[in-house]
Amino acid sequence: MPNPARTTLFSFVSFALVAVMGLILLAGCAEQSAPLPPTATPAPVIDGPIVIPFFTTEADPGQLVVLQSLVNEYQKLHPNVEIDIILASPASRGRRLLTALASGADLGIFEIEPTLMTDWIDAGYLLPLDSLVEAIGEQDYVEGSLFRYRDHVYAIPYAISVYGLWVRTDLLAQAGLPLPRNYDELLTTAATLSRGETYGIALPGGQNIASVNYFSTFLWQNGGDYFDCRGNVIFDSPQALIAVQKWTELTQYAPPGFTVWGYKEQIDAFLRGRVAMAMYGGRLGVAMDEKTPELADRVALIFPPWGEQQVTLGVWSRFAIAAGTRHQDEAKAFLQWLVSGDRLLRYDMTVPGHMIPPLRSVQAMALQVDSPYVAQHSDWMQAFQQWVPYTNHPAMNMGSLTSGHFRSSHTPPPWADPAFAAPGVIGTMLQEISLGGQDPVIAWQQAVQRLQQTVADWKARHPQWQAPDCSN
Repeated sequence: MPNPARTTLFSFVSFALVAVMGLILLAGCAEQSAPLPPTATPAPVIDGPIVIPFFTTEADPGQLVVLQSLVNEYQKLHPNVEIDIILASPASRGRRLLTALASGADLGIFEIEPTLMTDWIDAGYLLPLDSLVEAIGEQDYVEGSLFRYRDHVYAIPYAISVYGLWVRTDLLAQAGLPLPRNYDELLTTAATLSRGETYGIALPGGQNIASVNYFSTFLWQNGGDYFDCRGNVIFDSPQALIAVQKWTELTQYAPPGFTVWGYKEQIDAFLRGRVAMAMYGGRLGVAMDEKTPELADRVALIFPPWGEQQVTLGVWSRFAIAAGTRHQDEAKAFLQWLVSGDRLLRYDMTVPGHMIPPLRSVQAMALQVDSPYVAQHSDWMQAFQQWVPYTNHPAMNMGSLTSGHFRSSHTPPPWADPAFAAPGVIGTMLQEISLGGQDPVIAWQQAVQRLQQTVADWKARHPQWQAPDCSN
């Protein structure tokens, strides 16, 4: 009989013995630590079951049930392998994993944050996974799903979350308004529907990556970007200021307290009727179906209309394998099995429409699943799938709007962490405006200076860095 998978909590206590080392690494980050080779020698293998740690933040009860079922299924096929499921919170995942990596702990398979990916590759913490891509079939992956750095794939995608605008059509009808087709109509809608205890729109304004990601859609849709394709700061453009002003203007119609909001508050506010509009991925639809199904017929899903460019936020979720893991071959084998075929379908369908499969074949399968949710809301799922080519991410796509028109770049800004991760440059700017009451123009000008200094400091510490080739 296979050993049952163990599910444990991933806490600071687990790494108490290595806290000092983790703090040292966090203070200096990758540029002060001697990089390990990407194919670092695994730790010595101890006699006994082959245990592969599996760290995940996908902790909804339904997702854990399906993951546990998939793990049990794999262990029946491979009785000598034990998958140890370990839960990590999204807010502290990066720092906790980094502390463990610095200590030499065996992390096995784990989800990796976009802002940390290039630093961790440069530090030699991740195992190249090109063989998995080849085995699964590179031609089956949708455009933009495979992130290559230094000519290798170091993290395998298992889903993308695409963000649209959810709108209460019943409230629009009561006010005699159509679905907003552009920013001016959206602003009018938000103002008109801000009545009594209901506010026009939910926007995150906390010092977190959600606020940065949401604001970035304003920036891109208005033809601006943070950097050009060669890594030069272009956030000082008129288009960037327009985006800051539009974001600021719209926050007038967000509920009190939005200045500390992150992701989850958007769902809560929309389902409780506190806001008439909310930008979110498919998880909001799933939550609506579970908690307030009566709203489903009174809601429309549209592409966010912040500007003229058709581009929205897309958050890729990817699994990586630690370069120093004890059982590299076994970890690769399990990961390949998990993120392909019907296993990927079952895992992604735990949150249908939010976890959109990166494989074309599995996307088609998702729309054919025999379930009440697919039968009732396949239009939502299809919309998110159709919007995948128009997605962008500030930490993964540098220079996608340098010409004023959207063309997704596959080059990450290597200084993404200080620029975007809390308390990063952009998040600080948004907080100074929304919480500190600073003039948007002044806050933007200061953010431009900080961003320029951040990039200059990074380049000074990495004199060997060469700007990407922008000819393609």
